[in-house]
Amino acid sequence: MSPARSAAVLLLAAFARADRHAVLIDIDGVRRDTFAEAFDSGRLPNLARIFAGAVWFDNASTVVPSVTMAAQASIVTGTPPSRHGVPGNQWYDRETGYLFDYMNAAGISCTYGFAVLEGPQCLAGLGNRHLQAPTMYEAAAAAGLASIPIFNQYWKGAARPGAPTTAEATAFLKNNALDYAVFDRKMTDRALAELRARGLPAILTLYYAGADGIGHKQGIGAQGPYLAGAIDPMLGEVLDVIAGLDPEWRSNTLFVLTADHGRTDVTPHPEDKQLAATLAAAVPQAISIAANGGVGYIYLRQPNREMLPVLAGQLRDDPRFSTAVASIRARTPDDPQRSGDLIVTLREGHYFGNPGIGSHHGGIQAGDLGVPLVVASPGAPPAHVAVAVSITQIARTIADYLGFPMESADPPLPVKPRGRVATRQ
Repeated sequence: MSPARSAAVLLLAAFARADRHAVLIDIDGVRRDTFAEAFDSGRLPNLARIFAGAVWFDNASTVVPSVTMAAQASIVTGTPPSRHGVPGNQWYDRETGYLFDYMNAAGISCTYGFAVLEGPQCLAGLGNRHLQAPTMYEAAAAAGLASIPIFNQYWKGAARPGAPTTAEATAFLKNNALDYAVFDRKMTDRALAELRARGLPAILTLYYAGADGIGHKQGIGAQGPYLAGAIDPMLGEVLDVIAGLDPEWRSNTLFVLTADHGRTDVTPHPEDKQLAATLAAAVPQAISIAANGGVGYIYLRQPNREMLPVLAGQLRDDPRFSTAVASIRARTPDDPQRSGDLIVTLREGHYFGNPGIGSHHGGIQAGDLGVPLVVASPGAPPAHVAVAVSITQIARTIADYLGFPMESADPPLPVKPRGRVATRQ
């Protein structure tokens, strides 16, 4: 950065608004239509306290692959996986020869900074260590503003990191599985304790994982009741504390609600359970296959770039993959460098390891990509915005409202749109 540019950034940072706050309500794994239906039915009264007169983005989408670790990184950095460096829940590190899996028991522990199972690489959080783009928390800290992301997988740069303590993790990690209802309760309790002890920071991120867990086990239909019966009341507790701390909270606090990905109800496809193994058998030169729901990465020994399209074509013509696989192609410069040499995209309803019950995600179909994105900004008129937007625009929106620069992020959301204006009833 040139000296003049550096001076301009420092000048912008000097105008950071310490009198403003931003609250990010991050609900894991809820489709846009699922959330809208629950909201419009009147079952989410506490969320309605914030978003009844907000800006609703009716064509918001997540990134590909539509899985948690890639998408959460995109939310907090304001960049797609090709720039932030986390290509999915699984990826193979060519330098170390290690297949990272953030979602198994060891991976979850390591992501939250517990070094017992995986060693020193877990300290400060595995996902944080893998990021190749700055977070909004780092940008806020450079401007003298404090952040606290509660129980999110990423907290790099936050003044008060909100990763679970050992005691909290012991409560929600049982028998190598995550108890999502306990997770959300513990997350809310931590948020309440932080607010009461230190007040509302510049950025507060509330990460609710339970809707995703319920969706995986019971399907999309179970998420509405969980939103109404668990998340909305817990959020109400947080809002009551915020209102008690600052009676003027509505006039100085930006609220953003989103999800990291959507999902699709699944049906049994027996070939899906063995799909990764079948691909490995079909590609002898493969050293690892990373499964990310509806997208897979094939990593090859000494890949020949000229031969990759040929190999991709051979796999596409293989009858073993005709029903499950939509496309196989070579990695391009637009893809994350850490993704595979070959990228496999599955057909709608097909997922690596598909259990045949509940719902899944990671694909490129509308249900997996479409997410709720609602912004309540003081002074912004209520509206429905039809233009296509992305979760990568959230970080810059928060940065602009709080007055600190974040040039690495995608442009902000059009929070004050022109056109049709309508409040939700």
